[in-house]
Amino acid sequence: MTKITGYTTTLNDFTSTTLTNLDLAKQDLINHFHIRKGEKWTNPDFGSDLPFYVFQPLDESTIDLINTEVLTIVSNDPRFELNSSKVNVQSDAHTITIIVQLIYLPSTTATELQVKFDRDFEQDIEF
Repeated sequence: MTKITGYTTTLNDFTSTTLTNLDLAKQDLINHFHIRKGEKWTNPDFGSDLPFYVFQPLDESTIDLINTEVLTIVSNDPRFELNSSKVNVQSDAHTITIIVQLIYLPSTTATELQVKFDRDFEQDIEF
């Protein structure tokens, strides 16, 4: 298996960190959730509109749209596979939390992704 190395400066104070394998794949997936559709001028369909669902009524059609968008984002990264076909969407007080069970394919490691969007368009993502 080829070792891929990447670098990140997020969550660090003016230093870069070397990431490899699972950590790099996680950061790439987090970056995909952070980019809003239309921000990447070379690919306007890349990214996520999930923050805009915070103010929508959380009915069945909105949950279906959220599920479709999360599944699309995860399926764009060939290093991950959904462990379950259901995306858990929780909502309270203008906050949407999305919980997805994933498998990192190169090592078949199970991991959970939690993405939280709130009314201030702040994102909180945990693995």
